[in-house]
Amino acid sequence: MGKQSGIKPYHPSRVLAIALLLLIALLPIPAPSQSSATTIPLILPTAIVFDPQGNLYLAETASHVIRKVDPNGIITTIAGTGTQGFSGDNGQATAAQLDSPQGLALDAANNIYIADTHNDCIRKITAATGIITTIAGTSTPGFSGDAGPATAAHLNLPTALAFDTTGNLYFADTQNHRIRKITATSGIITTIAGTGTQGFSGDNGPAIAATIDSPTGLAVDVTGNIYIADTHNHRIRRIDTTGTITTIAGSTSGFSGDNAPASAASLALPHGLTLDATGNIYIADTANHRIRRIDTTGTITTIAGEGTQIFAGDNGPAVNASLDSPRTATLTSTGLIALADTANQRIRQISTDKTIHTIAGLGVTIPGALTLTAPAVISYGTGYLTATLATSTPATGSITFLDTSTPSTLGTTPITSNSATLDTSTLSTGVHTIIATYAGDQTHASAQSTAISLTIKPQQLTASISPSTIFYGQPIPSLTATLTGLLPQDTGNLTVTFNTTATNLSPTGTYPLTPTLTGRAAGNYIFSNNPTLTIAPTPTLITLTASSATVSPGSPLTLTTHVASTTSGSPTGSIVLMDGTTTILTTTISTTGDATFTTSALSTGSHTLTIFYKGDGNFASSTSTPTIIGVGVAGGPTSSADFTVAATGNTTQTILYGASATFTFAIQPTGSTTLSSPITLAATGFPNLATASFNPTYLLPGLSTPNTVILTITTPKATTLNHTSAPQTTAFALLLLPVAAITLRLRNRHIKFLTICLLSLPLVLCLGCGARINTGVQSESATPSQTYTITVTGTATSSTGTILQHAATVTLVVQPSN
Repeated sequence: MGKQSGIKPYHPSRVLAIALLLLIALLPIPAPSQSSATTIPLILPTAIVFDPQGNLYLAETASHVIRKVDPNGIITTIAGTGTQGFSGDNGQATAAQLDSPQGLALDAANNIYIADTHNDCIRKITAATGIITTIAGTSTPGFSGDAGPATAAHLNLPTALAFDTTGNLYFADTQNHRIRKITATSGIITTIAGTGTQGFSGDNGPAIAATIDSPTGLAVDVTGNIYIADTHNHRIRRIDTTGTITTIAGSTSGFSGDNAPASAASLALPHGLTLDATGNIYIADTANHRIRRIDTTGTITTIAGEGTQIFAGDNGPAVNASLDSPRTATLTSTGLIALADTANQRIRQISTDKTIHTIAGLGVTIPGALTLTAPAVISYGTGYLTATLATSTPATGSITFLDTSTPSTLGTTPITSNSATLDTSTLSTGVHTIIATYAGDQTHASAQSTAISLTIKPQQLTASISPSTIFYGQPIPSLTATLTGLLPQDTGNLTVTFNTTATNLSPTGTYPLTPTLTGRAAGNYIFSNNPTLTIAPTPTLITLTASSATVSPGSPLTLTTHVASTTSGSPTGSIVLMDGTTTILTTTISTTGDATFTTSALSTGSHTLTIFYKGDGNFASSTSTPTIIGVGVAGGPTSSADFTVAATGNTTQTILYGASATFTFAIQPTGSTTLSSPITLAATGFPNLATASFNPTYLLPGLSTPNTVILTITTPKATTLNHTSAPQTTAFALLLLPVAAITLRLRNRHIKFLTICLLSLPLVLCLGCGARINTGVQSESATPSQTYTITVTGTATSSTGTILQHAATVTLVVQPSN
């Protein structure tokens, strides 16, 4: 097979190894040895530095590795496994884990120093041994440790590194908004600039009292002056040997000032700095997509980049080339300018004839335009963004979606058929400014979309309130709601409470409820309905008492009546005395609910007297128990109203944990009169964490016929953690040892390599099933069957105020589901 596109063909055994690694879902391996630096894609290269022998060292930030390009253009990995993390101290740097390194420096002995940025530490690779160690930071973000050992200090996203002539190391402690120094002779750390407050102040005063904002560039000249890229202040500042800080370039964000004093120029998020032997300062003017130089006269000029954020211009004049967010400029061992063209995923170099060339990262690539589409407005919890790469051939890799209004990374999605989609269901409500970026592959250039504005509107909730109705005079209960429209992802992240102006003595009517949402997801929802609480007229109890059950004709009979609330408050209004169906009189009750009257007009015979209360706006009508009065004949009481409770149907049921059971009860009225109070229902004895509900929830006054009530018991799902055990994995690995030993004695290296790969596959797959995985699955197998006796009790109040209470029982057996 011949070469294609300048890319070296792979040996069949190497192809097999790559396929195997992809099959077991490992991260991409570092570039194989002896690969040309211009045939290997880089992902966000940032810091670069050259040693005196002409070797280029680069921090490939998004791949979490440090790479080396030798003078012959061969690229190798010298630190990092490519897996994001922190590990490996006191071992070989190639076996260590890094996290987004963004700073590099070499000391006089060619030892390599790394700003292991997201690990919040500074690490050192000893040139003679390749051993990596931590020299500053604890791998925990924060600020502490000044005037003590650097290894005990806390850092926060360190980036740029620089040495002075005596070997002291300076670094930008970016998120602490400070410049700090590690003294070479003692390892003691100190702050030399910045108070830790994010801002801009302090020019022409002590640097230690100045405020700076997210510095990301450093350089030290031969006399000890320190130069800082004060990135978010869009300035370059200098600390002289007396410790005084001044601004030498930049003011507000923008681009202006070329061929004039740098102090009057505008920069935009400057990053890396470097100095040449004559004192010229080179600046990565990142957001202006240029490399600029301040010469020894203080004049600023652009030496690379024309300000357009794309990749273009290789092999042409550097000032006409297009860069994308360069992060560092440095000098080669021969004095040429090299730069990390970060978002173009390349290292480029300016030759003596001022033309620019790619020296690491992919060379000639196919351009493509990336577009981002989405509806302008979508509801929270729904929708997709689609990014499409318009190019002439199918592209590979991933597209990253960024929210620049936060800023934050929303997600990375593999590209398929030159497009990728992102689920927007987790985006919070509000206006988001979103862009998509494509890092490129071996044949396609990186690309970035224009920004789109996406508005996420709140998801609508509907609330079903319980209880939705109460009686006048009842205390306002704790209101709960069943929410319709709450997304599963927000279960546990949203709590709703309701406030109302109603009180226990508020008049009957309907009262609005004001919901208050709290929790992390609260801002993502609104209510589509207006929940209300209804206060209904409360039932009343009315009694009739006669001075005697039997009187002589023409003798006076005194009747006393009392109307009482079943909750609180005092009924008002009128009552009607009835003799059978004949109205004898109508009168108004007193403020205490009482009325008394005397009559001698009853005719000889038996009279059935009742009192009817008409009710008012807050109290329901009621009728007393009939009273039998004998005029000239014997009289007497009627039988009292009462009721019974009995379980009917299947009174013993067996269910699984997590299921529900229903029981039926018959409520039977007894006595010659009807109940004038409601019958309330309650259940006890059901399983812990189970819930019980009645339908209907209570029986209204005036019950005269049997009624059926359904009790529903919903049980919880029993939970015990279940972990996958992997002793069989170890046993399987031991079984492979004899086969592995035979393999290692094979003479044919290709057959040996193939056999090792095939042996590794089942072992790795087995290891993926070990006890380190918590499946999150719960088991009920350890929970035995449980038997519960459930008691249902009905409660009412007699006309004389006596509590009537009757109960029935059923049996529930709950079993494990497996």
